[in-house]
Amino acid sequence: MRLNGSSDFSVPRNVLIICQYFVPYAASVGGVARVVHLARYLKDQGYEVNILTSDGADFGDLGLGELLTGLDVTYLRDPLKRSIQNSLMRIGHHPAGSASVWLSRLRVVKRVVTSLVIPDLGLFMVSKYYRAAAALIESKGIDTLIVSTPPHSMQLVGGLLKRKFDDRLDLVADYRDSWNGSKIFSPKGVVTSMISRRLERFSLKRADLITFASQPMFAKLNRLFPDLPLESKGLLMMNGYAGEPWPVRGASESADLRIGHFGMANDDEKGYRNVEPLLRAIAGAIEAGITIRLCFYGSLRLSRIDLRDFPFVEVHASVGHAEVFTVMQEMHYLLILHTDPASSDEVITGKFFDYIKARRPILCFSPENTEAARLVKRWQVGEWLDSQAPERASQALSTLRPRCYPALLDDELVASFGRNGQYRKLYERLRGAA
Repeated sequence: MRLNGSSDFSVPRNVLIICQYFVPYAASVGGVARVVHLARYLKDQGYEVNILTSDGADFGDLGLGELLTGLDVTYLRDPLKRSIQNSLMRIGHHPAGSASVWLSRLRVVKRVVTSLVIPDLGLFMVSKYYRAAAALIESKGIDTLIVSTPPHSMQLVGGLLKRKFDDRLDLVADYRDSWNGSKIFSPKGVVTSMISRRLERFSLKRADLITFASQPMFAKLNRLFPDLPLESKGLLMMNGYAGEPWPVRGASESADLRIGHFGMANDDEKGYRNVEPLLRAIAGAIEAGITIRLCFYGSLRLSRIDLRDFPFVEVHASVGHAEVFTVMQEMHYLLILHTDPASSDEVITGKFFDYIKARRPILCFSPENTEAARLVKRWQVGEWLDSQAPERASQALSTLRPRCYPALLDDELVASFGRNGQYRKLYERLRGAA
């Protein structure tokens, strides 16, 4: 194949992308944007692009519908995913009190079940994906397979297909998050961890190319599997933002300091999107005299705390892709929330790039080692708040004011964070470019 130099790279590729989450069966843009925009980019370069994914609860196209034109999407039936997503949708329609009870129970059940399944619940769909993908590869003449994860069980599908088709197929393992290098996804026990690493090794050994969303991901892979020749396979492909950056525009003239969060958040003490420390930090800053409005756009799943105790919070429905940047530009700061230090080192959420596109300052509430925090400080595009030290975060919030960040006015710098520039690197590798 072309990735090892044995084929004519003047002929466009015929690509199959495997991902377990895709519109309309995904709850948030963040979980599907990388694949949707990558598929669109490759299609626009003249490639045939096929998507193999699964169904679930219908959340709509999340404003991404126009990007799907010309893509051939196959949806497999996924009863477990559909059941979990429908449960979450029902919880969202319950009164707050009953919703918190059901959400707490669902979290407990999910933790118990996921602890028993290696590497994740997607394992139950591996054979179905394998059979469907093999049939598509044969019938459509697929020559390039891209597997985008998590859930990381899908990488097993890629490894099995590469073993079956060998040099007829180039395999790209796309890591949006680490597998065994991440506390969020790696098993906790010695035996389960060993099994999970052997499964990851099986997939990595067969991959022709490994794309990763942030540099720490690949550094972890090299440490975990020093005997595998990974260095020549690695390609940094950050998420980036789609389209052109928005024009510079002033934020809201509201007397309140408006902080916007776009996407999912919760109050799970053991999770990494736990909003409770931030709420308490803001409450402390308000007592010191600043007025803040914290505006959530998307799913806010609460089971322990009562929002009536935090009257400065506004909760809104998700905003469609066509409108979201207009809403973002009304904010003084845009929030990145990641509260688990053990899993934070590689984190650059898709929101980081969208916030850059909106040209609004970023407020990164996270441990200091978060990749997004490093980028915020390196490029001076916002402020970092230490999620591990709520009192210090509260003090910093009490002095926070609307201000100008010159980097966000730099057209060249802002453009460098776009998706097309990131995806072009993969396109050049697929074409056989050096």
